[in-house]
Amino acid sequence: MDVDLNSLMVFRDLASSGNFSETGRRLGLNQPAVSLTISQLESAVGLVLLERGAGGARLTPAGVVFLARVQEVCEVYLSFKDGVRMQGRRFDREVWVGLDGSWYSRQLAQALESEPIGKDMKFLCGKVGENWGEDLEEGRVDVVIASRFLQEGMTAGIQEGVIRQERGITVAWHPSFHPFDKAQFNFPEVLRTTLLIPNGHVAKGFGKFLRHWCEYAYGMQAANTVFFDSEEAAARAADAGLGVFLGPGNSMNRLREFPHELKHVRTFEFLLPEAYRFGVYCRGDERAKEVLQLAVMIGKAGRKQFSNRDMENPDEEKFGDGDYPR
Repeated sequence: MDVDLNSLMVFRDLASSGNFSETGRRLGLNQPAVSLTISQLESAVGLVLLERGAGGARLTPAGVVFLARVQEVCEVYLSFKDGVRMQGRRFDREVWVGLDGSWYSRQLAQALESEPIGKDMKFLCGKVGENWGEDLEEGRVDVVIASRFLQEGMTAGIQEGVIRQERGITVAWHPSFHPFDKAQFNFPEVLRTTLLIPNGHVAKGFGKFLRHWCEYAYGMQAANTVFFDSEEAAARAADAGLGVFLGPGNSMNRLREFPHELKHVRTFEFLLPEAYRFGVYCRGDERAKEVLQLAVMIGKAGRKQFSNRDMENPDEEKFGDGDYPR
């Protein structure tokens, strides 16, 4: 039996997506190449692993059993590959920095371009997804600059350097479409609209918190929820009257340069005093001096740029203690 790792990786992805074209896009292959790879794998193992149909591909009973073994092999292979890459970075004195989609990450990444770093050391920046903690622990990146809500993203294997903390959440709307009363703000009224929320790439755990909170505190969910890749995109949709913007912490300060006609309140500040955190993260057992040195430098640069005093807005309206559970 002649089975190569590439065919196992293709099978693993296809078993997850059930779609030949989607698997091809993710792996850089065309649809016929994916189909041929699976056919050759089935011939090699002597089993029919997938049922093809109009709705996509489904695992056969034999495919289910085979997938369990494939998962084991692929996880070991990916772990080995990540370990080799990380070792190569140590020899080259490279540090890979992962950035989430938050406004703070984008601003800090620009500021770091002018920061001096150690001799013969260089860092490379790239985007990370919502599961950046896994990328960090498995060695795909060395340092992560990211935002999170409550305890999302933290495990025993990750250490955090807090750069900025903010209270509560921001609710913003266009008054021509949603005539909410700021003086008697009622959060359940918001749940009867469409919520416009930055996704997990922007603030890990924020959407999850809102789902649980709405169910626990009010026994209801929003009429509709739409997620966006940035706070700016969600705010633009709110400004167009497509729904109500909800953001973590003090979102309006991050939207200062974005022209809009939105009204807003800050809410749940007493209940969520340090819920939104922006920080720098690395592995808890990290020993590479260049990684630790860069993480410290990023933390100092971030705290200098985003001190809480400099970011305060004395004109904003806050509704932290009196709106629970109105």
